Amino acid sequence: MIPTMSRPAPLAALAAALPFLYLGPAAVVPALAPGRDTLKADSRTLVGHVASHETHEPISGARVTVVEKAFAATTDSAGGFVITGLSGGVFVVEIGAIGYAKGSWRVSLTPGQVLTHRFDLDPLAYELPEVVVRGKEPPWVRRFADFERRRQAGIGAFLTQEQIERANPSSLIDVLVSIRGVEQVCITNECVAKMVRSPPGCYPQYYLDGRESTPYFAQRTPPLDVRGIEIYRGSSETPGEFQGTNSGCGVIAIWTKSAP
Repeated sequence: MIPTMSRPAPLAALAAALPFLYLGPAAVVPALAPGRDTLKADSRTLVGHVASHETHEPISGARVTVVEKAFAATTDSAGGFVITGLSGGVFVVEIGAIGYAKGSWRVSLTPGQVLTHRFDLDPLAYELPEVVVRGKEPPWVRRFADFERRRQAGIGAFLTQEQIERANPSSLIDVLVSIRGVEQVCITNECVAKMVRSPPGCYPQYYLDGRESTPYFAQRTPPLDVRGIEIYRGSSETPGEFQGTNSGCGVIAIWTKSAP
């Protein structure tokens, strides 16, 4: 009986049995030590596996290039690749993949050798664009924008919070009479503001935070609680939003800090 001869094991099966050698992060590293595994039927072969350095998950679609040797390959779904027909010596392998920093390794390969290695790539750190978060403006900011719009128009007279605080008045009348065209009129023990050009007994209409108010209530607003005051000394100055029941005698619009 003639003994049967065993057939050489296929390259893929032999390559799978070879141990992987971890090369560290993607960078140029010292030459890899030659392996002991050889395959006479297919010499000078590089068998590789590309994975994430952080998660160790395989990276498919990575481009593997042997620099200056005109050899290239693309990793499969399991992150593997095989490059055959390499000449012996030391050469550089570069590997790149989307979302990962390109890696470079120096490999030493002797004739008749099958070298198997794992190549790890570092994920790229993506810098997200700057995001500006704007909170919802408080109602008084939107409401006070109309105050500033009318003040910039230059019609009427205006007192800002800074001016009121700098004057440090004891009552609202004290700061109102600082405006040209406004005078103080005292009746018995009650002193009120009046427009100089208005006839006797014609007193201004008050608005408190955008609503018509009585002089008694409005004039007792603490000065340091006021954010701004608008004074219109006659109907020719008064804007449409303040054309109230008694606006012909002038208008004083008071905006407080505590209004919603």
